[in-house]
Amino acid sequence: MNPLIKGLFKKFREEEELIEINDADAFELFAASLILPEDLTSQVQKSDLLLDPGAIGVDVIALDVNGHLAWDVDDVKEICDSAAKVDVSLHFIQAKQSASVSSTDILNFGDTVRKFLQGESFSAHPRMNALAKALGSVFENYASRLKGSPSVYLHFATTAPKQAIAADPVKERIATAREYIENLGFLGKVTVTVLGADDIHDAWVRKNHANEVEIQFEKQVNLPKMPGVDQAILGVVSVAELLKLIEIGDARTLDERVFYDNVRGFKGEDNSVNKQIMKTLDSPERNLLPVLNNGVTVVAASYAPKPGDAVALSGYQIVNGCQTSHCLHLSKESLGEALSDVYVPIRLVVTGDEEVATQIIRATNSQTAVQENDLVALSKFQKRLEDFYKLDASDIKLTYERRSGQFYNKEVTKNRVVTIGDQMRAVSSMFLDAPHVAARYASRLYEDIGAAIFREDHKLLPYMASAFAAYRLENAFRSGGLEAAYKPARYHILMAFKYHVLGGQSASLEKNKSEEQSDQIIVALKQHDLISTFRELAQSVIAAGGGQMPSRDRLKRQQFTQDLVTQLMKQRAS
Repeated sequence: MNPLIKGLFKKFREEEELIEINDADAFELFAASLILPEDLTSQVQKSDLLLDPGAIGVDVIALDVNGHLAWDVDDVKEICDSAAKVDVSLHFIQAKQSASVSSTDILNFGDTVRKFLQGESFSAHPRMNALAKALGSVFENYASRLKGSPSVYLHFATTAPKQAIAADPVKERIATAREYIENLGFLGKVTVTVLGADDIHDAWVRKNHANEVEIQFEKQVNLPKMPGVDQAILGVVSVAELLKLIEIGDARTLDERVFYDNVRGFKGEDNSVNKQIMKTLDSPERNLLPVLNNGVTVVAASYAPKPGDAVALSGYQIVNGCQTSHCLHLSKESLGEALSDVYVPIRLVVTGDEEVATQIIRATNSQTAVQENDLVALSKFQKRLEDFYKLDASDIKLTYERRSGQFYNKEVTKNRVVTIGDQMRAVSSMFLDAPHVAARYASRLYEDIGAAIFREDHKLLPYMASAFAAYRLENAFRSGGLEAAYKPARYHILMAFKYHVLGGQSASLEKNKSEEQSDQIIVALKQHDLISTFRELAQSVIAAGGGQMPSRDRLKRQQFTQDLVTQLMKQRAS
């Protein structure tokens, strides 16, 4: 393996605590982490991306339905039932550590993908089969709602040198595989890419280095000095210059990293506000954009003035104006030569003060139609919780990520970072007896339990204890010691662990007793080998399911949670 890629691969395994799994599986996850969009990989534990052992022809499949990863028919139903439009894309990854490119492997990869898209059965590989059925259910039940034909991306990752990737036989196999899939006739964009060592390195740089750009202001005004702010500028930039902030690479694709600190994502082309923005951009009124649109707010870590009205920015985020930015990106073809003649208002704030940045995000977003649950990351409770994790009196060595992307380019063990979504799932499973709710998507999860968590009167230790339990459970899965077949019940296992330690229900999160119980749980979690305990608790889930692992749909139902509690208390009494 290329020594540079070998070093990056080693760092990835250390950061993700993937030392114990085999090299092939770890490399597949390494490739997936670099290839898949960050908003997809952040939804799951990295190890969950792996398909069934022994699956041939493809290593990772990501079915993206309206921005959510779907794993089976139940997921598709949950995502699509309430959606007016359905947008689908699929990523297929085959990852080889080899420094050569096998033409046969490329063709086999394409053939497997084609069979998957055609809905062929993969009965020997249940996880892959569930994904194929999930895609089939999109066509069968939601075809009339599809915004367009699904986009398909095939990524064949290797550590081969550039000349091997550019060889004519490889190009021919890529063209053959793409044509093979395009000829199915029901797909939209089909892309087949073979990545070599240079591409892997470039992808790593894009994901791990601070973003840097130089843009030209058309007009600008420097604001007076303010505490905690190094520089503040109001101005306008052309659309062409704004696109430099939000696009990346030769293909000028959207750089989702720059929207990490924006409290809400893109609401889609069908959103009424976004429709109006794009309608304006496609009309003579587009020259009125500076007075019709609030523009964007950019917070940057560093800034350097350049000749004229140009500035160089590093470590920047667009904290307000996500909708405008996406609409401009989508409309750039229709704007054509007008890209340099249509202007957008911009507010640039340069600060290294985390609290000032947070205040800016809250202020700029509260002036728009952002719901309060989108601003949960900025609450006082969240800041207290973050500080409590930093104090780490219980010595569990976890880090709390109060804002998405907060530790971007920082030296932290990524597998030990607890996101708000992770925290919600852990505490609702363990202390609210709601593992059936934890299995839902983050937005649905907050709707269902938002009023019951992150309250100012809550004790902090139960949050940390539940996150530590989730971390230890995931490590048991990641090491291979705990069978992956139990993963669908991970949140129920967390609840069962509490009953195992405490012998019954836990106190309300505002009670002092909840801290005593959390200490008990943390002590139990610090035992060296928990795998046998987790396995016994997983067997309790199966017993409550009538002798078999319950379906994902049943696991999302409150009735099964009640059945499991009954089972646990019965076992405790016997």
